[in-house]
Amino acid sequence: MPQRDRLQLGFFQRLVTPKDEKRFVDGIRALNDGDQDSALAALEEALDLPDAAWMAGMIRLRREELDAAKGHFKQALGRLDDLGTLFGKYEIAAQASLPITSDIFAHVFPRERGTRLALVEIAQLQGRHDDAMTHVERLMEIDPTDPVVLLSFAELALDTPDDRALMDRVVRATAHVENETPVDTAILLYRGRAMAALGLPDAAIDVFTLANRRRKDRPEALLHQIRYDRAALYHETGQRARARREFERLYAADPGFEDVAERLGVGG
Repeated sequence: MPQRDRLQLGFFQRLVTPKDEKRFVDGIRALNDGDQDSALAALEEALDLPDAAWMAGMIRLRREELDAAKGHFKQALGRLDDLGTLFGKYEIAAQASLPITSDIFAHVFPRERGTRLALVEIAQLQGRHDDAMTHVERLMEIDPTDPVVLLSFAELALDTPDDRALMDRVVRATAHVENETPVDTAILLYRGRAMAALGLPDAAIDVFTLANRRRKDRPEALLHQIRYDRAALYHETGQRARARREFERLYAADPGFEDVAERLGVGG
């Protein structure tokens, strides 16, 4: 049965359906019809329902109305046992896409994982590093091998590279990562950076080399960053010829990347 038909409440069904649930259904129908304003109005009349709060949070997040989105997600998080119940009842495959880094996006669902990842995104946008890390730490407790969570943890950790204990945690947490997916490649970038921060440049270079081996489906900017970080370490470890070759290749691919032109002495 098409989703639109499942969301059409008949007369007698509307008589026995609670008001909040009716507004949830109205909101999802409006969203399916492309009427975001009506969808949001209906969903925010049903915020006692965690599924309505979750979907309203996603709409507010897309609109960059961060405080409102944060409030909705916290409300959904407070009723985790019921989160997803109405989506399941009406057979709605609810999901959203969230940026984990500037190049990597993840599909999330109305569960604790997806809700906390949304709160991580909001905290990062608002510059609240500690709040973001609190949510990521909880997600690491749930599943420390989840690649998306691991990437979020590593990225946040590398905001404070002078914290040697944290860098050690990044290295230990990413020890099992192979370069199978674009998310793995991004994790390896931060693994290499953590090793460099710990004073292990040769090990970091090996990690960057591993990360650079797979190019299919990888974001170009991510591959450029990996090559840049490796070239910088070549330079720092006295491998000047290798560093220059790498910077020249980067300049040929993207003349405006980082300070490559300046390093090569060709900047205007």
